[in-house]
Amino acid sequence: MNDTVNQRIKGLRKILKLTQTEFARVITVSAGQLACIETGKRIVNGRTVKLICDSFKVNDRWLRLGEEPVFTNKENRYVKLTALYDVLKPEYQEYILKAINNLLEIQDGEGKGMNNSPPQQVTG
Repeated sequence: MNDTVNQRIKGLRKILKLTQTEFARVITVSAGQLACIETGKRIVNGRTVKLICDSFKVNDRWLRLGEEPVFTNKENRYVKLTALYDVLKPEYQEYILKAINNLLEIQDGEGKGMNNSPPQQVTG
């Protein structure tokens, strides 16, 4: 069990399968600051709690006190996707949207007998 807010932050990052750099970028702190938070060398302030809760749709009471549920939105993949998308530059956000539309066209074509094979699974 994650007993402290610092431990819960580290646990949350692992649940979301984000690196310290990725997580830190989303909540606008340095990776070094996040490392100090996760190890308990830095006190977690209200601003950091709010940024984490808003960015990752985390239940404030869970982060502060450990009271379930962890997320206000149960879809971890959605939370991760939107948090990472929000820190991209606008031109990269546009690229992502175009790629999604291309994938939807491929998917729609599969139902019509087209021979488009889906891309290999991306990990990360």
